[in-house]
Order: sequence, then C-alpha cells, then structure tokens
Amino acid sequence: MSAEKEVKLYFVRHGETHFNVEKRIQGFCDSPLTDKGIKQAKSVGIGLSDIEFKAVYASESQRVVDTAKFAIGYRNIPIITDPRLKEMNFGVLASLLITEIQAQYGNILKKLSSLTDLNMSAPEGESYLQLFTRTSAAIDEIIQKHKNEGGNVLVFSHGDTISNYLMQLAKMDSYPDHDNCSVSVVRYLNGEFYVDRIADSSFRDKFCK
Repeated sequence: MSAEKEVKLYFVRHGETHFNVEKRIQGFCDSPLTDKGIKQAKSVGIGLSDIEFKAVYASESQRVVDTAKFAIGYRNIPIITDPRLKEMNFGVLASLLITEIQAQYGNILKKLSSLTDLNMSAPEGESYLQLFTRTSAAIDEIIQKHKNEGGNVLVFSHGDTISNYLMQLAKMDSYPDHDNCSVSVVRYLNGEFYVDRIADSSFRDKFCK
C-alpha cells in the first residue's frame, strides 16, 4: 500500500452575479455572471496560473461552471461537476430580495446567520449541518481520488458552501465571509486537514482592475 501524498484544495467562490447585485438570495436557483463577475473569474484564473492543478471540480450551478471556464481559460483540464458542491438550499427564500424576505419572514436571515443552531433551516431549505454533510462527502471523495499521487485541486463552489465547510471543518467560532472569486486553501495529509488561507482575494485583485 503506497503512502499518501498531500492534496491541496483551492476553493474558489463564483464571480459576481446579477442576483448578487440585486441583493437576492440565490441558493439552488441561479443567475448569470455580470461583466464584473466575468472579469473576476478571468482575473483569479490568471492569479492562479503559476499553480499546476491535477483536476477541477465545480458545483453544477451555471454561475459556478461559467466561473470555472473563464478561470481555467486555455488550460486543458476538464471540469467535473458535482451537485453536492451546490449552494445551501434556502428553500422558499430563494430568488427573493432581502427586503422581501424581511417583509414576509421577519428576522429569519438574522437568526440563520447567528449560527446559534446549526440545525436551523429556512422553510423547505436545509440546515448548516446538512450542508456540511453533503459538502464534506464530496470533498472526501475528491481526496480519495487524489491522495495517492497528491497535488493541487481546484474546487469552484459558493460562498455559504465554502464558508460553512471551513467553519465546521476547522471548528471556527465565526463564519468567514467569502467575496466573489476569493480563494481558500485547505491541505490534507494522512487524515489531517490544515487550513492555509481563508477568503483570500489577492489572487483575484492582482489582475482585476
């Protein structure tokens, strides 16, 4: 049995979308990247261009797939989509303006963001624990595929999905806020995880004017 080699996961949140600008909750629903979002995706791709990646994984949501395509650019690496990397399911809140949610459901967003109960969910949505379960299942599978040869792996996903995964993986007290096309880096070796970067926008900003 060969020894494991280090797998380094680079998590990238998708670029800015129209729903982001309009301040709508996206979740499982989707909206296209804005021109700025496309620039962000291309820029983070350039910022990561010195790194050799063994594979690319992405949520099946179109905004994430498009971000991955723009970021990868000329690199000949296939994008493997996985529905378990999708955004948190916000149930009935999806596609609604934040102001509409406040009018119809009061302070539900504040309750959710307080993180006092990781079992709490939006009506017809999923909880933070459920989100972590499916996200970690996908990541564990990716690690199993690559731990024999090791190397760097790109994972394109969503703000809440990445933030929640890191928070519960590293047992953080707070919820890291991931800007569009920010990068978080997690290393795995011999059953241990090490968080190297959280929501680092420097890869994107170096080339995003």
